[in-house]
Amino acid sequence: MLSTLSAPRLAVPPEGVAFGEIAAGETASKSIELRNASPSPVTVSQVKGCCGADASLSPMLIGPHASATLTVSLKAMLPGEFSKHVQILCDDPESPVVVVPVTGAAVEGLSPNPASRFTLPAIVLAGIADGFNPCAFSIVIALAGILAVGGRRRRARMLGGWAFCAGSFLTYMAMGLGLMRALRALESLRTVHDAVMAALALALFVLAFLSVRDAFRYRRAKEPSVITLQLPDRVKKLIRAVAEASWGGPTVVVAGLGCGFLVTLLDSLCTGQIYVPVLALVSREPGAWRSLTLLAIYNVAFMVPLVAVFMLAAKGADSERMSRWSKRNVFPSKIALGFMFAVLGALVMPNFGARLAEMVGR
Repeated sequence: MLSTLSAPRLAVPPEGVAFGEIAAGETASKSIELRNASPSPVTVSQVKGCCGADASLSPMLIGPHASATLTVSLKAMLPGEFSKHVQILCDDPESPVVVVPVTGAAVEGLSPNPASRFTLPAIVLAGIADGFNPCAFSIVIALAGILAVGGRRRRARMLGGWAFCAGSFLTYMAMGLGLMRALRALESLRTVHDAVMAALALALFVLAFLSVRDAFRYRRAKEPSVITLQLPDRVKKLIRAVAEASWGGPTVVVAGLGCGFLVTLLDSLCTGQIYVPVLALVSREPGAWRSLTLLAIYNVAFMVPLVAVFMLAAKGADSERMSRWSKRNVFPSKIALGFMFAVLGALVMPNFGARLAEMVGR
């Protein structure tokens, strides 16, 4: 009769793999020893991580009363406590699956990603470039013209413009927070996350090519119809109809807020081309407050041209003259957008942004 001691058994520390506090967004590793408490060898067939935790065991064949080193690495993006586990599949007849708990707490910290040094300037430039995006800028000029010709006094025009800007800002922030949460949820699915980022980078490189092509097409033809990256005419007409209906009532502030919300949702077909990759960059930054701050900075930068147009309109600037200025600047605006698409594509591509940062930093 075989002794019960002959059955292979792996002894796991009661606390499992306890990381303690680690920096949010930083990849941390910790090792513990597993001991074979039996007089028979233990053969481990597989080590499986869970929920973003990767694990390895060395050696996979653990001799009698010998030890093996279990190394667990993970990247906790959001601050707060986490609880994960690692499964060890072995030939122990009594415990073929050994579950090792993995615990700890992620705290606010600086991003270890070298590409992160480019995030803030890229976001500011992207916001300003997107604000001057011809397909969005022309809509803003048209809206300012609608407010100006509605018989409103200067004070009412300013209040309506500020209300529209506030409604647009709040809408973009709400959209950004929702999309950013979805992107962060992909962090635990590393393969899926990298595939999504690679597809987004490829789409941005295509948009960069189309934007530059639009610039040269427009310079030759001087016709907006030759531009590929623009809002469909039916969406432009719908935006104009929404603005005319909203600003027709007596309460210009409430109307401006509502108009800002509705127009922003429709205009996101155009502005989302840059907003989505910006959110992908922000979602990789550690710490909730840092991400929220970067998101707010982008939206403020995006609002600068919009606020300027409404202020000019409130002071009596002719919308037709602003429209002519916008048309004269389609070429440089499209070139700038093409450049931003290419930069964002490089930064969101998995691992490429870090390599670029390291090369520039040398």
